[in-house]
Amino acid sequence: MLDLLNLIGKVIEELRSSIELFEASKHEDGLTQLSSVVLKIDHYLERSDDDLLLKLVPIDRASLGKRLKAVKGELVSVIESFSSTAP
Repeated sequence: MLDLLNLIGKVIEELRSSIELFEASKHEDGLTQLSSVVLKIDHYLERSDDDLLLKLVPIDRASLGKRLKAVKGELVSVIESFSSTAP
């Protein structure tokens, strides 16, 4: 089970890797990495009701869901932007 803390850690790691790939002009690999982040967010959102951390701490789940969806939306925009300009 992917909990919120693990999601944050994995997303940060993959975003860092994606930036490095874009800087190295490996745009396809960078886009793949960003797509992986989007999938992780989707996977978490589907199973967030089972996250024990959210049961232990007072986090507004609706607000958390909206924020994660906003991050996902921004990443999808970046992916679409780079995909449309790719040779």
